[in-house]
Amino acid sequence: MQVTIEKLVQGGSGFARLDSNKNIFVEGALPCELVEVVIDEEKTGYAKAHVKTILHASPDRTVPPCRYWGICGGCDLQHLASEKQPEAKQKMVLENLERIGSIAPSAYVLEPTAFAKSWAYRSRVRFHVDMSTREIGFLAKRSNTLVPITTCPILVDDLNVELAQKDRILAAARSMMFASKGRTKRYVEVNAFAGDKKVSFGSEVVTATVDAHPFAVTANVFFQSNLLLLPTLVQYVAEHVQGERVMDLYSGVGTFSSFLVHTGRSVIAVESQRECLALAKRNVPGLEVYSDRVELWAKWQKRQVDTVVVDPPRTGLEEAVPALIASWKTKRVIYVSCDSVTLGRDLQRFTQQGYTVSTVKVFDLYPQTFHQEVVVILDREEHTL
Repeated sequence: MQVTIEKLVQGGSGFARLDSNKNIFVEGALPCELVEVVIDEEKTGYAKAHVKTILHASPDRTVPPCRYWGICGGCDLQHLASEKQPEAKQKMVLENLERIGSIAPSAYVLEPTAFAKSWAYRSRVRFHVDMSTREIGFLAKRSNTLVPITTCPILVDDLNVELAQKDRILAAARSMMFASKGRTKRYVEVNAFAGDKKVSFGSEVVTATVDAHPFAVTANVFFQSNLLLLPTLVQYVAEHVQGERVMDLYSGVGTFSSFLVHTGRSVIAVESQRECLALAKRNVPGLEVYSDRVELWAKWQKRQVDTVVVDPPRTGLEEAVPALIASWKTKRVIYVSCDSVTLGRDLQRFTQQGYTVSTVKVFDLYPQTFHQEVVVILDREEHTL
């Protein structure tokens, strides 16, 4: 079967529409390419496929430099020239905001996409270890089979050194295996994070400096993996905060809070994970922290919040959160999202509470993958409160 690809969609696949009005998602294809495909899965309204032959290649196509490309399941956009990836991801985001959130591009200011290095940028990783063979790697595409690797071009040098030497990764895997108390798993998953001077495995604390702010971090907590572009992201968020009272919802180890307290504002950090909370208190001494459900904070603390910064996981916000934020008479919401599908859904809920999207900016934190970070500024006029 031959198809012409219209665009890239969430997940990094090429999208085409068949004569039968059925949608097809083609792994490994780029916009404007004519490709011969093999169907992998067929459903009532769509099909999934992969490229068999490229009959007419995009000028933006490039030869992936990674020896594991097409086998390892980690990267999905190495075949798209690095300089073209920021624009492609921005298009994915805008489509999801319009299709899912009903937010037309003409309704807001779209700022230029931020990007940095395309390779050797990733400071956080999860290795898979086969203790029977002492092999380390990542899972294969659409499979639970291990792909042993000796180097990864998107990892920072310190992580590749550990991967080449193997000893510390294997030691961490052995400790985790013994601590599992009889539970069995095919591979041991080892979290690693490269700090300024040392690599953390598991709960070992290391220091990561972001724009002169030192952060205590472990490999087991969430901290952005692209430390090269993270300063631009946190500065952008801090610059758009308004008012004197700010809530940092899903605050993690205090990344945004650290930059906001230095402006003299009153910051309330909300985070439920204990390890994150302990690190946040180290990273931002004196920070006002709330560790219970945010709904309970609202019940007992009858205080207005001028700006709320939300940085949820990929699943987005719980359904009741936009209305809860509106009840605090919050004038500005800064939504930091790592999934523009759930972002689109949540923005629609915010618009139902009287908020309008004023600015959108994409950050290409994850080159060579379809993943992107988005910051959306939402405002609510006084008369709607």
